[in-house]
Amino acid sequence: MEVAQLGLQDFRNYREARLELSSGLNLVIGRNAQGKTNLLEAVYCLSGLGSPRSADSALVRQGAERALLHGTVVKGSRRVEIDLELRPGRGTKALVNKTRVSGIKGLSELCVSVFFGPDELSLVKGSPDGRRRFLDDLVVKVRPAQEAVRREWERVLRQRNALLKSLGRGVRPGPNDTLEVWDEAFCRAGAALGAARLSALARLRPYAAKRYADIAGRGALGLSYVSTWIPEEYRESVVAGAEDPGEADLVRFLRARLDEVRPGELERRVSLAGPGRDDILVSLGNGDDGSMLEARSFASQGDQRTAALALKLGEHDLLSDVLGEEPILLLDDVFSELDPSRRGWLKEAVAGVGQTLLSSADSGP
Repeated sequence: MEVAQLGLQDFRNYREARLELSSGLNLVIGRNAQGKTNLLEAVYCLSGLGSPRSADSALVRQGAERALLHGTVVKGSRRVEIDLELRPGRGTKALVNKTRVSGIKGLSELCVSVFFGPDELSLVKGSPDGRRRFLDDLVVKVRPAQEAVRREWERVLRQRNALLKSLGRGVRPGPNDTLEVWDEAFCRAGAALGAARLSALARLRPYAAKRYADIAGRGALGLSYVSTWIPEEYRESVVAGAEDPGEADLVRFLRARLDEVRPGELERRVSLAGPGRDDILVSLGNGDDGSMLEARSFASQGDQRTAALALKLGEHDLLSDVLGEEPILLLDDVFSELDPSRRGWLKEAVAGVGQTLLSSADSGP
């Protein structure tokens, strides 16, 4: 899979730009603040998953009403034309071969990219929001139909929170209130998303661990799913690949957790359980005694960056196997953040992959 042509109009700092891309390594060289990252970001947006860096409202050039993106995507012998129109506050419209499509998330069936930039260190040391988004996007990339699962969870969560907010503080719902109805929908939607996340993390873990070991020698990387509503033993078993997650089990777990947090929810008038509060724990070890420490708190920044890079390259490897073709790899100014040994390893790692866009302020990374 590759993007053969890319066109921009009023996107970020570009009034207008068109470029041809090769099927292998594409170097984007230039001084800082010239728009190198914006080109990589535009390619990622063609997947329909939004910007990997900021809200979509920031993608429109200052003073313009809209931004337009065009990409010619080649998948085997098939060529697909993707056009996006981004309007702040009014969403994004998409055309595929000049025909309007109802949901832009479906574009992930046509164009899949993996983006890594300096800010990806937040995958290890940032807030849980970024890690949840990373995992949810991976769920959709692996199986685009799962976007409906995420949309349903977001819809039910909004509705249930709105209902809780409408109740008086600390007031228990009466027999005619609809909270119990939304509880059932909440548990079903949460269980479906939880199962999808656990399965995706279980599939990612061996790929990311191998990438980290390749970079760090005997170093080891571990991934765990953190949740207050799924028992630890169950989570560990699923992520280790010992069993598949059962949605009926997860519904039961979430229903029990709702019973526990009910007083707090009625007091704070917001949902206090479910996948919207879960996280991913990244742990690292030196490979000598098998001990692992949380990367966020105990690893050096160099090791944290290596772990984040291993997650992204592991994602690329997983998607290559699942999709039967390599997704587009987008590397934004990564060499400047790596020491010489890791830089040399990364050069070798990307040499054999498919289409890669690599931005740098240095013409000789």
